[in-house]
Amino acid sequence: MKYFLAGALVCLHAAAQSVPTIAIIETYGNKAFTPEKLRKELKIAEGDPLPPSKGDLEELLVGLKGILRANVEAICCEQGKAIFYVGVEERGRPHLDIREEPKNEGLKLPEDVGAIYEKLIMATAEATRKGETREDWSQGFTLLDEAGARAVQLQLPAIAEDHQAILRQIVRESADPDDRRVAAAILGYGPKAQAIIEDLQLALRDPDQEVRAAALRSLAPLAFYATAHPDAEIRVLTTWFVEMLNSVAWKDRMNAMNLLIPLTTTRDEKLIRHMRERGIPALAEMAMWKHLPHALPAYILLGRVAGMSEKEIEDTWSANQREVTIQKIRKKLKA
Repeated sequence: MKYFLAGALVCLHAAAQSVPTIAIIETYGNKAFTPEKLRKELKIAEGDPLPPSKGDLEELLVGLKGILRANVEAICCEQGKAIFYVGVEERGRPHLDIREEPKNEGLKLPEDVGAIYEKLIMATAEATRKGETREDWSQGFTLLDEAGARAVQLQLPAIAEDHQAILRQIVRESADPDDRRVAAAILGYGPKAQAIIEDLQLALRDPDQEVRAAALRSLAPLAFYATAHPDAEIRVLTTWFVEMLNSVAWKDRMNAMNLLIPLTTTRDEKLIRHMRERGIPALAEMAMWKHLPHALPAYILLGRVAGMSEKEIEDTWSANQREVTIQKIRKKLKA
């Protein structure tokens, strides 16, 4: 049984509540099932205490006819209370194609890789605590401005190069999702080779969402590097970034949007076309979320796909015209 109550309690500690309450319930991926129907099936309402079991709720949803997968997440915060996301994948609807679970239980993460990764986690947490989270992607991997975290990150290229063979094998074959996640994170600091990029793109379809998140974080700087340095002869496909907009996992969707925001600033024709073909319904439903910080990235992307100027996007959002704007976009794009 999976639990999310403990994490939400930590996140919502400032509210000084023993059991967090739900401020907003958001849904996505649902067409045959209305938001009201999903809330009724889950027996949840805004203002209720947060349910304790993530696994039980997801199992209940998957038991409904026509729902293949489900994901529920409690996210901080709306006035100190939880935002409760309910995502479903309905049969026949656009979805992220997840690969099968790797089976090789004999692969082991090298000890020095595990050790440096632990240092990276601690250093990154300290940088976040200090509010120094600005990132430099110019070298094709992430470097934080904060001195302590940057010092650890600068050790990673040598580690990734020395262990690239086993790290690539772990990403593709290891039965341990934690090892796959670490390998995907470290590989991004390795040699800028097309084969490694393809391993990371495969990891975007990993059955574990934390592995997918690590791979996306590694590929983001590589995508910018490839654009800035065409002579490097590497290519990062944006296909799976767009496909992640249709994932049943809330984290996939948010991570993909946060990457697509900077990638679409130049209105790359091929990327915009793919988003128009595969992303409009998902972006439209997310752009209507009540929690505005989570809705804004979707609204920006939707506006860019529709050909709106940055000023038009900003002005219609500020004037609270997003609902009528989204309706016009969907009518224009026939989505």
